[in-house]
Amino acid sequence: MKKISLIAAAMFAAVTSMPAAYADYTPNIYFNGYLRSGVFHGKGGSSYNFNKKKVGRLGNENDTYGEIALGSDVIKTDDTIWSVHSRLTISNTDKNRDYQDSQKEDEHEKAQVGCRELFVDAKGLLDWDKDASIWVGKRFYKREDIHITDMYYYDISGMGAGLENLGVGPGKLDLAWIRRDDKEDGYYTSTNKDVKKFVSVNTLDARYNFTVWDNANLELGETFYAVDRDNKDGSMKGDGGNANTFTIELNQGFNGGWNKVIYQWMHGSNARYFNYETPTWIDYTGASNSANGHRLINTGDITITDNFKLQHVEQYAYASGFDHNKADLDSKTNFSVVVRPFYQLTKMTRLIWEAGAYIDTQKKLDGSKDKQKGQKLTMAYALTPDASNMWSRPEIRFFVSYIHGTESIAGERQKVNLTKYTGDVDCNHNVMFGAQVEAWW
Repeated sequence: MKKISLIAAAMFAAVTSMPAAYADYTPNIYFNGYLRSGVFHGKGGSSYNFNKKKVGRLGNENDTYGEIALGSDVIKTDDTIWSVHSRLTISNTDKNRDYQDSQKEDEHEKAQVGCRELFVDAKGLLDWDKDASIWVGKRFYKREDIHITDMYYYDISGMGAGLENLGVGPGKLDLAWIRRDDKEDGYYTSTNKDVKKFVSVNTLDARYNFTVWDNANLELGETFYAVDRDNKDGSMKGDGGNANTFTIELNQGFNGGWNKVIYQWMHGSNARYFNYETPTWIDYTGASNSANGHRLINTGDITITDNFKLQHVEQYAYASGFDHNKADLDSKTNFSVVVRPFYQLTKMTRLIWEAGAYIDTQKKLDGSKDKQKGQKLTMAYALTPDASNMWSRPEIRFFVSYIHGTESIAGERQKVNLTKYTGDVDCNHNVMFGAQVEAWW
């Protein structure tokens, strides 16, 4: 109690001693977050998360995940507002246990707690543009995603600094420098082979957003990944090269919905793993240093009637130009489509369906092809505060899902290995049912 009293006294003294310039300022407090959790059952002894970026996430998530974000505008001096932001996350995967803490030795049983954001931004420092802000710290930086597949197609989050919302011509310019350190098992110190090294990736990002016509805006993005592979002293070894991503997005709003078309061109060491991920992952083998990847995404919301609406995403990706001396890979092709329609029953209830399918093809140097195919169909009964709004949350769902997958290795057709889910080596399909809640605020 004495310690608490001393802290309270210190806070009171700090507030009452504020300079007159901002002593009368009442700060804004931010509290927001996200959560999902539930229970479901299917064949076998483990719950499912089957390629949700390809076939959709509805009735296909096996984790408990949450975010708690706290922030505040703490000080106002003249026209400048200083704000602090924080975000903690917690994730439980694979195991269903009543109590999971972060001290478990088995990573599949413990709760993974992470600090995802801690940064400060100052708005109004620039006399010629009071809407612009300067930020430094660790943050979710302008993450752009497709909700029904939980896929972030543009995400460079991490520790960095930047200038945001700067007015340039008819639009707004954002500039950021973000650094990431990747742990690579193949990189060691020259003196101690047991000490693993980190590879630093400095990410330089520029985005420009402007209106092109009524209810439509265009965003141009350029991201350069500088991979630090300096091995002059033998401290770091590796063949991964620099990478580049160019993104163009056209976002069009219309009565009862919107549509977004995204094109991304990846060149360099990030052209191998981008297909269903953000293009930040680097291929450190050197096989992709001269490769090119192209991705086209179409997504949006459509209102058919007042009671019948749907969300959709279609994606096509192609990559080629790999080093044939380092990878038995000529090209990769990926196509997927997910559609989530719903029908409003009452003010707070609706029926939801989600259908998804994908086909992934890898062409090898000898001309043979490896293929994977998968499908999912989910039907759910949902309760939510406004069932006419497809983004209304919280949402409680009761669902049943069917998944199916096959693959062909070098032309020989076989079943997708679902052993880790079902315990049955001959299984290539499953039916699951359960309940889930999702919320953001």
